[in-house]
Amino acid sequence: MSDRTAYDIGPLASSWARSLRARNLSENTQRIYARAAKDLREFLLAYDPEDADARPAPTELEGAHGIHREHLEVHLTRLRERTSAGNAHQHFRSLKTFFNWLVDEEEMDRSPMRTMKAPALPEVEVPVIPDDALKKLLGVCKGTGYKERRDTALLMMFLDTGGRLAEVTERTQAALDLDLMVLHVLGKGGRERPLPFGRATAVAMDRYLRAAGKYLGRTLETSDPLWFSVKRRQSMTVWGVGTMIENRCKEAGIDHIHPHQFRHTFAHLWKVNGGNEDALMRIMGWRSRQMLSRYGASAGEERARQQHRDLSPGDRLK
Repeated sequence: MSDRTAYDIGPLASSWARSLRARNLSENTQRIYARAAKDLREFLLAYDPEDADARPAPTELEGAHGIHREHLEVHLTRLRERTSAGNAHQHFRSLKTFFNWLVDEEEMDRSPMRTMKAPALPEVEVPVIPDDALKKLLGVCKGTGYKERRDTALLMMFLDTGGRLAEVTERTQAALDLDLMVLHVLGKGGRERPLPFGRATAVAMDRYLRAAGKYLGRTLETSDPLWFSVKRRQSMTVWGVGTMIENRCKEAGIDHIHPHQFRHTFAHLWKVNGGNEDALMRIMGWRSRQMLSRYGASAGEERARQQHRDLSPGDRLK
C-alpha cells in the first residue's frame, strides 16, 4: 500500500448530491446516484494496487496520481463479481454522470470514463405474474381494516398503471385525481406524466383513502403522502412497499414477486389485448421503441400462440 494519503471523493460527492436535489430529481434516482458514489469512495479509500494488480491508488482527483480508468474498471469488475451485472451496469451509468458533472463544474479537465463502455448487460426475461398468483395475492388482502384497504389499493395501482416502484410510492395526495382516474408521477429524467387507471382501482383507492382518514383520525391534506405506514403512520418508503409485497406473497403461499414484475405484467397484458404501442410508450414513460420488445418478453411466446389461434390460415379455410 502506498504511504501517500488516498484521495477522498466524499466532499465532491456531497456537492453532487446537493446539485441533484436542486435539479428536483426523484428520490429514488438520488439514492441510486448516492450509493454509487459511496461505493466508489469506499473502494478507492481501501484500494490496494498489489491486490488489484493495477496502477497505484489515487492520491489526487486527476493527473498522474489521479483517478484513472483502470481504477474504475477494477471497481466495476468487483461489483459485477460480488453482486450482479445489472448492479455494475447501474453503477457505471451513475458514475459516468458523476464524472461528467465534475467536468462541467471544472473540477476535472476530462472524465476518466470518457472512453469506457458500459458492462455487458445480459438480456434477462422478467416473468409476468400468473393470473392465479395475482388472485391469491389480492385474496390475502381482503378485509375492511386499514392495512387491507391500503395493500389492496397499492397492488391494484401497480397492476393497473405499470408505474415504477418509486413513481407510485413517492407521491403525495395532490398527485391523485380520483375523478379523472389518474395518478401524476415523476419519471426518469424528471419527466412528469399521468398514469391512468380503471374503475376497480379507483374504487380500491377511494376505500383506502376513507380508511386512512379514520386511521389517522383527521382529514387528509394534499401535502400528505399518498401511502402511510401502519406502525409509524408516516410516508411509506420503496423498501416498505417491497417488504409489504414480500410478506403478502408469503401469506398467499406464492413465489416472491418483485415490484417491477407488475410493470412487465402490465405491458404483457396491454399487448395481449391489442393495445396501441404508442399509447403504451406514453403510459410507461419510454422514449425508445426498444423497450416495447424488452417488456413482457418472457410472455412473448404466449402472445404469439394466442395471435396464431386468432389468425390461423388453416382454421380460416374450414
